[in-house]
Amino acid sequence: MRTIGKKLSGLLLCCMAVVIPTRGHAIDFKVKGAFEIGFETSNVAPLGVGSNDSFQALQRLRTQIDAVASENVSGSLIITVGTGGQYWGSAKDGAALGADGNNVVGLRAAYIDWLVPKTDVKVRMGMQPMLLPGFVSDWSAVYGQFSAGVTVNAPVYKNDDFSVGATAFWGRPYNDNSQNTQDGRLDKNYLDNLDIFALVLPVKADGIKISPWGMYALIGENSLRGINDYAGQREPAIYAPRGGLMPVLGSGMNYFQTFEKNYRNANNTWGNGWWGGITVNLSQWEPWDIALDATYGYVDMGELQNYNLFDPKGAGKTFQLRREGWYAAMRADYKLDWGTPGILAWYGSGDDDNPYNGSERLPVFNSPWPVTPLGFGGGFFDLDTWKVLGHNPSGLTGFVASVKDVSIIDDLKHTLKFAYFWGTNSADMPKNANMTSYPTRADGPMAYLTTTDHAWEASLSSTYKIYENLHVNLEGAYVNLYLDPDTWHGVEDSQYEDNWRVSVSFRYTF
Repeated sequence: MRTIGKKLSGLLLCCMAVVIPTRGHAIDFKVKGAFEIGFETSNVAPLGVGSNDSFQALQRLRTQIDAVASENVSGSLIITVGTGGQYWGSAKDGAALGADGNNVVGLRAAYIDWLVPKTDVKVRMGMQPMLLPGFVSDWSAVYGQFSAGVTVNAPVYKNDDFSVGATAFWGRPYNDNSQNTQDGRLDKNYLDNLDIFALVLPVKADGIKISPWGMYALIGENSLRGINDYAGQREPAIYAPRGGLMPVLGSGMNYFQTFEKNYRNANNTWGNGWWGGITVNLSQWEPWDIALDATYGYVDMGELQNYNLFDPKGAGKTFQLRREGWYAAMRADYKLDWGTPGILAWYGSGDDDNPYNGSERLPVFNSPWPVTPLGFGGGFFDLDTWKVLGHNPSGLTGFVASVKDVSIIDDLKHTLKFAYFWGTNSADMPKNANMTSYPTRADGPMAYLTTTDHAWEASLSSTYKIYENLHVNLEGAYVNLYLDPDTWHGVEDSQYEDNWRVSVSFRYTF
């Protein structure tokens, strides 16, 4: 651990050098974090597929250091040891014999918070969490990631229990990551920035919260590739944004093989994305807690002339690189003394039967969407296996019935969920788009379900508080995925019908 210790010491010294003024003003340092260790067995990627192991043990440490100069200015640094998890026994993760890995320390966030003098306007600058509002799942279906940028928060109006605020942010999730060979020439870091600009207007009153919001994205043609380096540390749908922003490309091939060169030759330089939504939380009717979400999105990346990969034997047609869709969701929970039963339901628009006119699914940035543990991103430990169905509700409709926080024994809580999902994409799309293989996780949706396909999930998560700062969780989840043979014509054989995971996780917070 000598190497890791040196890196941590170096990062701490750098942080202190930045935030400590040259004059002797007192700085209040606060440290908090979480140490997580997990053991799991599963047949969901990256486990149990092909020759991959079906069991893994892994760990991760996250530490946040806040350097507080006053109530007006502070700086924060979040360090991760095991950015993608330290898998026990893996030399590249620094977890083999001797534990001398030198590439396991990562920077998750580094930002300063300051108050504009003589105002109530708060500014945050740097690598930080950026999240659009979403009360149904407490996360955004469109965008919710750690990103570099600037956030400004200001009160607009306040009177007793009623208030109106404004939050605006600019984020740059991708820039200077591309290396493309064009006409024998290497174009490095060219047209590869992706910038987002958002405005949220939170309205709060007694028992009600309403947050309308809007977002615009400027999308460089080469930013769709995402991250070339260090991609192995991340889930494909996160490091490559194209899967959530583009239509299905067809031909069963991937982005590089069938699309990128033609796209860059078509003079489609910049794309535009627009989103708008509203989310509502109603808690005035206790013990009811009700939430509603509605979102619309549109992304236009230009067009391709004479595109023939949907019909290799036919004449090429114009392919509109457009994705436009919407989703609506609701959640209703009823809190009782012994637990909280509830239901969550949504509808996400799906593709029609014409692949050339683009996609009718909601464009998204594949943020974690925590509605179920295995189908989506709602597990206890977020470094568990990939998700069977996806990171977002587009192209799907479904419901989740749950009983949360059931406690019969002191310090022991259980959450039981049962969910059913089915696709809203046309059953003719796999044939019309020449989908001769299932879309990859980076180049398409996590799971592309048509109106003839469905899935269901059952899960049980139990958490026991050993001590005030130490919890252990036992979680089991199963997803049954049905892809209609008459729709997919053999492609369905590449996907598991029975998907499962069992995990035990320990979390120490300090």
